[in-house]
This record gives sequence, structure tokens and C-alpha cells, in this order.
Amino acid sequence: MGLFFFVFFFILPAVVIVLFIKFLAKRGKQRRDSSWKGKLVDKDHTEYEDDDSSTTRDLYTLYFETDEGQKIKLNVPYEIYNKFKVGDKVEKETGQLHPKKVN
Repeated sequence: MGLFFFVFFFILPAVVIVLFIKFLAKRGKQRRDSSWKGKLVDKDHTEYEDDDSSTTRDLYTLYFETDEGQKIKLNVPYEIYNKFKVGDKVEKETGQLHPKKVN
């Protein structure tokens, strides 16, 4: 009984947490390692209510299309969202988290 309790309440949750952290790290690395050029095709601002409180939160999303035709969706902070206008030409460089405007 003691071994079951230990595995079920300590080992199993620890394994789930470690796997989740590895997933997030891999996803972040893939995002930083990518590079592309394209343009901003749409912007979206969504307000939603936090389930844990009555606080309203904002989600800012940018939609890009690369020069190769790939669609890319990025959730970004307001400061990044506000820098872009639909139609802006952009470049995402390797090592950077977000694209930047180009002329």
C-alpha cells in the first residue's frame, strides 16, 4: 500500500511534469531555430475571462504567410502586436523569438 501511494502521488506526477517541461523546451527551440520571410495577413485580439478569477485577459495573435506559402500563427505580447500592421513585410531570423518588420 505504501509503495502504491508513493508511485501514484509522487513518481507519476513528477514524470508528467518533466515530460511537459521537455515538450515546452522543444517547442521553444523549434520556434527560435526557424527562419522565414513573409507578410502579416491578419491580426486578432481576443478577450477572455480567467477561469480562476473574474479577471479579463487579452490574447494577441498575429497571422503570417511566408514567401513559400506556409501559414504561421504567433501569440505575442501587446507590445509586439501593436508594432505590426496587416500587409507589413517581415523576417524571422534564426535565434529570434519574434519576426521583425523589413522594408
